[in-house]
Amino acid sequence: MNYKEYIYRLGKENFYQFLLDYGKGVRLLEEGKEDVVFAVYEPLQGFEPIEVREIKVITPKEGFKPIALGEFVVLPLWLKPIFINPGSAFGTGLHPTTQMCLKAIEEFFQEGWSAIDVGCGSGILSIALKLKGANKVTAIDIDPQAVKECKANAKLNHVELEVYQAQPKDINQTFDFMVANLETHIFFEVMEDLVKLFEKRAVLSGIYKKDELREMLKLLRNYPLKVKKRISKKGWFCLVVDKV
Repeated sequence: MNYKEYIYRLGKENFYQFLLDYGKGVRLLEEGKEDVVFAVYEPLQGFEPIEVREIKVITPKEGFKPIALGEFVVLPLWLKPIFINPGSAFGTGLHPTTQMCLKAIEEFFQEGWSAIDVGCGSGILSIALKLKGANKVTAIDIDPQAVKECKANAKLNHVELEVYQAQPKDINQTFDFMVANLETHIFFEVMEDLVKLFEKRAVLSGIYKKDELREMLKLLRNYPLKVKKRISKKGWFCLVVDKV
């Protein structure tokens, strides 16, 4: 939010008398031997400002960032921490594809929906979905080590996940929401099965460079899907799609 800041200069004696009469707070900018420069957020009757400028008010969410102090991290209340024990499974939050998925989940997932995480890796996206208010989250991966780590990280974050070593075709349920962070060639192999897994919205990530993006968009035209948003980061792409 932007406000106008009105800057005035008064002699010291006049300034202190003004403070008594004004009865509100001012921002002191400069105090010299003979005069004072100060700012208020409304025009003052009978005074001519020496400058008027636009200022942006920083909200607590903009101003308070996480602070790392040795082995401690201080977090503002509105952030949702996800604890991950770094292992061999993909998904520590450092890769652009994971970061784009987290951004898409934050913006497009609705509290109370059910969800499935295809190619769950460490489980970071499954945990994020649970923290966003999913009533049920199923996580699947073909790698047994990923399944093991996903279960361990769910326990670490005190969230309940259903975790299976499985392929999309093995799941006989449908969910409101799906996130699939996969290599692009895998989408071409299992898209038919993926589309059956969700009823409302999906996040498809792991698409690299514009050639793969074009091929992916062409593939999606074969299904009842509409691209809601395209996210990109460092040459990687993520698509948010709705079932139509």
